[in-house]
Amino acid sequence: MHIALRCLAFVSLTFVLPGQAGDPRAQINALAADPETKFGLLSLIGSDLGTHRNRLVLLKKETGLSFADIYSEELRKRGLTEAEIARRLQMVVRRAGKEAGRARGLGTARPVAYLGSSMDHNSIGTVVTLNPEVGLDFRSFGLVAGLPVYRVSSPQRKPTGIGDAYVSAFLRRPARGYEVATGLTLGVPTGSRERGLGAGRVSVDVNGTVRRHFESLRPFFSVGYTNSTFNNVGYQRPFISNGNALYTSAGFDYRIGRRLTAGVGGFGLRAIGTQTVISQMSNMQSMGGPGMGSGPGMSNGMHDGLPAHPEMGAGTPVGHYVPIRTVAARDASDYGASGWTSWSLHTDVTLSLRFAYSAPNRMTTVRLGVGFDLSHAVGRLRK
Repeated sequence: MHIALRCLAFVSLTFVLPGQAGDPRAQINALAADPETKFGLLSLIGSDLGTHRNRLVLLKKETGLSFADIYSEELRKRGLTEAEIARRLQMVVRRAGKEAGRARGLGTARPVAYLGSSMDHNSIGTVVTLNPEVGLDFRSFGLVAGLPVYRVSSPQRKPTGIGDAYVSAFLRRPARGYEVATGLTLGVPTGSRERGLGAGRVSVDVNGTVRRHFESLRPFFSVGYTNSTFNNVGYQRPFISNGNALYTSAGFDYRIGRRLTAGVGGFGLRAIGTQTVISQMSNMQSMGGPGMGSGPGMSNGMHDGLPAHPEMGAGTPVGHYVPIRTVAARDASDYGASGWTSWSLHTDVTLSLRFAYSAPNRMTTVRLGVGFDLSHAVGRLRK
């Protein structure tokens, strides 16, 4: 199951505060006084200054200045001229006004259009993914649908095709300095199970995440349940594991300047009961011998017995040996560490690099990704 919960950009509509034209400081303060636009405005200012909006709230309490004056003073400390400061103020007013206009013009519904591409490489093989997503974002609630396309490359097989289509719904709410989000993803079996491109069943994933902002530091903790594990735990595995499982992850992001973010964390997966492993990398025709995908005990490509291969779970992923197999829970369980960084090349273009190490499988996976936020373009088409 492919999970991607994103809050993307909005439709471009123009909104001007009545009676405030020509005075960007008054416009900023008016936007800050409106509960519907305050947090969006502070996020814009914080993003421009490379800080979190909570720090702006703290500065207002400490100094008694308006948000417009705080913004101006911070820019002045950085050596900007008064003309440059005026241009920055007008830029924030323009962007915040568009956001306010979009929310009012569309009943707070914002289109989501995203195209992501990634390449995951490890010692077993390489998976290239192209994943388009479309949906709607209602601020605290969002709905996204996607259909990934995979190109797998390994010594044994090289399948290409669509994966399992999915629909994700999520809720997010701020709570006393924390950000709390929950998500539900349903996958439908549009990908080929025999070729390792899909789970061959309806898959379910439920998860929750708590984040906290401390200036540039953002720790998080997530926990979830799934009946099909693929890339919803730590990294994109070279196999799909069908069966009940609980998973968790924790770590922190650190913002380095305006465009660069880095982070480290850890993950764990606890499989519950027997698991059906569907490999992306193994080819049934190349396997042979008892317990290796042929001979007694085979039914529709699935091994009926539970004993694992001697090396399974001890240095070699279970999906490396047979295309489809039933294994014990211990062989599908997993844990490890990960690190990542992302670089915003443009408001709508992001590059990312991720490393994940699976301790039981002694395997490192490297992911290089690029994402294109097409929401602005979709918004212009709807005007």
